[in-house]
Amino acid sequence: MRKQEFLQELQLALQGQLSQAVINENIRYYDNYIREEARKGSSEEAVINRLGSPRLIAKTLIDTTDSFGRAAQGTYYESSYGQSETGRRRARNDGQSGKRGGLGTWYGKILLIVVAILLIVIVANVIAFLLPILVPIIVIFLIYSLFFGNRG
Repeated sequence: MRKQEFLQELQLALQGQLSQAVINENIRYYDNYIREEARKGSSEEAVINRLGSPRLIAKTLIDTTDSFGRAAQGTYYESSYGQSETGRRRARNDGQSGKRGGLGTWYGKILLIVVAILLIVIVANVIAFLLPILVPIIVIFLIYSLFFGNRG
């Protein structure tokens, strides 16, 4: 895929989902990014392949941009290319930005709750198993220390 095809597909996927200013900013960002990487020696095609699908990038942009065009997380400030910090993070991900997971998702939170419940059940069972063994040992130790512990 060539740069113009990539940018066109990205723009079409963003159209109607974000404000035109946000779309233009992101198109400029990816255009500059591809150009910079090509200047460093990579081919445009290699850079575009590393970035991944423009539709996946668009979905990520739509999911992480609020109605005012700001990134949902992180702060915004301009760099030498007029790119936001969020945009630079997207480029560093090299196309991995569509992968989601972790504790920020609903299924991540459910998984954390299930693991916590399992740990509590395991600890309770271990204590319930060891309690009949430990109580007589502690009683014997106390009796022994009462009779033989104060000699000295």
